[in-house]
Amino acid sequence: MTELVVISFLVVVAALLVFFRINYAKIRGKFGEKRISKLLMYLPDEYTIFNDVYIHENSKSVQIDHIVLSPYGIFVIETKNFKGWIYGSENATQWAQNIYGTKFMFHNPLLQNYSHVKALQSLFGYPIQFFIPIVVFVGNAELKGNYPNHNVVYRAQLLSTIEQYKNVVLRDDMLQNAIGRLSYSSFKTKETASLHVKQVRSEVQEKKAKISQGICPRCGSELIYKKGKYGSFYGCSSYPKCRYTLKKV
Repeated sequence: MTELVVISFLVVVAALLVFFRINYAKIRGKFGEKRISKLLMYLPDEYTIFNDVYIHENSKSVQIDHIVLSPYGIFVIETKNFKGWIYGSENATQWAQNIYGTKFMFHNPLLQNYSHVKALQSLFGYPIQFFIPIVVFVGNAELKGNYPNHNVVYRAQLLSTIEQYKNVVLRDDMLQNAIGRLSYSSFKTKETASLHVKQVRSEVQEKKAKISQGICPRCGSELIYKKGKYGSFYGCSSYPKCRYTLKKV
């Protein structure tokens, strides 16, 4: 009986090890995406965030790690949870990960993310210049390549990279259209999508109402007009406890 218990235990352990080994990359990737999801929550309320989105078009499915909708553009974010030295060029088919002399090849994330941008462009019907692709590395990776025409950043650089875009390119109706289309495409049922759209639009209207009254939509404190390095904006009077800001257009 004891031998049977030991054998059963070893079989379970072996099965778990095999499962972990097979799914390690996926588990690691999801952990990296979770860290970025939490980080994006620190963006001001004028940014609408979608995480782990599946776009269904023409019997094909495209998975996008993060989409951030804002008046300043549509940020399409690909997350890589890697360690070691990362080599690659903008147009190479594959990049290389070097860990203590051992190389592992992986698909160029810039090309991967470009396919995501094209899927969203087809979904929304907006010009390509409205989309801002970003590849963000989470973990102990060290980038060794040169990417002058693309946003390839570390986790600590992500928010500042997003917030450096300050020119308004999307009207409010275009944002609402994007939210609606994204919801209907990514949710399993029309009922769920419709509920999500109504919820998001209700939240947007509630935020606008509070802002028009000079109230911080995040914590309820008073909004104060300020002048900063990049122009005028409204900030929460409870700063630094609340870091809500709204650019003055």
